[in-house]
Formats: sequence, structure tokens, C-alpha cells
Amino acid sequence: MVRETIYSLEDKLVNILYEEPDMLELFDRILRYEKERSSAPWDGKGIPPWAWEWYEVQGDPRTLNRLVTLGVLKIVFKSNKSTYYVLADRDAVERAVSNIGSYQEAEEPQDVPEDLFSVIHLHDDKKEIIMRALNSEKPVHVLLVGSVATAKSLFLMELSRLPGAEYILGSSLTKAGLYDLMFTKSPRYLCIDEIEKVSDYENISCLLSLMETGILSETKYRRRRVRQFRTWIFAGANRDDILPAEIVSRFRPFILRFREYTPDEFLEVATKVLTEREGISPSLAQYISHKVLNELYTRDVRAARNVARIAKTREEVDRVIEILRSAKTS
Repeated sequence: MVRETIYSLEDKLVNILYEEPDMLELFDRILRYEKERSSAPWDGKGIPPWAWEWYEVQGDPRTLNRLVTLGVLKIVFKSNKSTYYVLADRDAVERAVSNIGSYQEAEEPQDVPEDLFSVIHLHDDKKEIIMRALNSEKPVHVLLVGSVATAKSLFLMELSRLPGAEYILGSSLTKAGLYDLMFTKSPRYLCIDEIEKVSDYENISCLLSLMETGILSETKYRRRRVRQFRTWIFAGANRDDILPAEIVSRFRPFILRFREYTPDEFLEVATKVLTEREGISPSLAQYISHKVLNELYTRDVRAARNVARIAKTREEVDRVIEILRSAKTS
């Protein structure tokens, strides 16, 4: 069982500003007012000089009361005629405003390539779901489940072509590696193959927060960083029954299942991938696909792709296949 993340005030503020960007102007007005008045003398009794009423910061009283409930504001004085507010943590508000400001400036719409999924045979229903997810205003996460050598991996390969996409293997993530990737690259689309091999607490905690709210908060080397991300997650797994239930629940209902390609489907798909994505001639692409299927005994499109990248003639393909077959039996 993964512990639920406890969000700090700063995290809550970043989420509020992400969901309601108009609130940024309100917080700017409040910060300016309190800073201008914070140096005024105060004896520690009565109303602080930096306290304010709703009209002084042009804040809707209903919005201010909601912020009080969330712990962002405090009421320091209230009567039948007046209500005075202050920020509960001015430094946290300043950091949140700074973080969300840099995030909004960096965010740009991304175009989906017109030929996305063109090399994938069949699975039109799954293509439709994924395209709908890509075109949604807010992130929608999709889990692709199937054994090795299914279209699952090919879908992830195609999704990794999206502008702003990052492709990673779950088995290659180091401790807290997902935090570093997100804060340094800020991917719009995160493609995680072998997600079932993400097992350490730091990366799972990061993934859960990213999928639930988009807020990531990390303390490292006595420095704390927090940011709101707008990231779509597409993950592949051989099995979903070994994934933490918390992760599976964040993908529901978009869990798409794949079966292994038939030999004819593999030949068609592999030939198309080699021709359209690797620039191989159709005749050589077909030759490689047949060799991989009938002599390496695999229907994994990546195997055909890898052979094509190091063998550029039929003679070279024969030699590579011969070495690979020999390596299996030696």
C-alpha cells in the first residue's frame, strides 16, 4: 500500500492557480498590499497594519471565504460591518505565484503529427480512445496491457514521436529519477514502458501525484521544489494485476488490452514500420520481416527495427540473423 501524499499549503496554492488562473491577479494585489503595509508599526494587539478588507484588494467575499476554508487566508478581525483578512503564509504564496507563473509561460499547445499511428494495423477503436485523450483539455492517462510482441509497444513508440514527449523504461528509473525528469524536462507526454517494473517508493509516489493533481513537491539537498505539471501519461505493462492498485485506479477506465499479432499481421506491420519509419525499401523491409519471423521466431516489431538499423542489404541481413541464431544456441 502506498501512503497518500499530504499536500502543503504551497502545493494547494499551485493547484488553485492552475485550475483558476484568474486568481493570480487577486494574489498579486494581496501581496502588494501586505508588503506595502508590513513595515508599519504594530504593538501586537488589535488589527495588524497589513490586514485588509475585501474592497481594498478587489476580492469577492465568497472567494475570500473559500480561501479561508482552504487555509490560505486567516480572519484576524470580524464584526457586523467589517472583516479583516491576512495571508496565512505570505512566503508560500509568493513561491506558488512564482512557480505557476513560470509554468504558464512555458506551456505551449502541441500539434499531433498527422501520420500518428499510420503504421499500426487494426486497433482502430484503441486509436480513437488515445486520440480523444490527446485532444482533451486536461490530462487523461491511458494504460496499454499486453504481452511482448503486441501492438502495445508499437503504440508507445508512436506516442514517443509527439512533440514534447519523453519515453522511458520503468526498469531504468533510478531512485527519484522521475522527479528529476519532470523538473528538468517538463514533458507534455510521458510514455512509460514496463511500468510494472517501477517499484521504489519515490518514483511511485511521484507518479501518483502527477496523475492525480499534477502537483509535484520534492525536498532535496535542503532545497524544496514544487510545481504543477500538465502531463498526459501513456504506459505499457505486460500485466496489470501486479501493479499497485493506486496506480491502476488512476488509469481507469482507460485500460486497453492487446493480443499478440498473427504471423500475417506481424509481416504487414513490421514491413510498414521499416518502410515508413526507418526509410528501408519495401522489398528489403519485407525480407527482414520474414527473416525475423521465421528464423528468430519473434513477432516483436522492435526486433525487425533493430535488425534494419544495422543491416542495409540482404547479405548483411543474412549475416546478422546467422550470428543471432548462433548466439541463442551457444
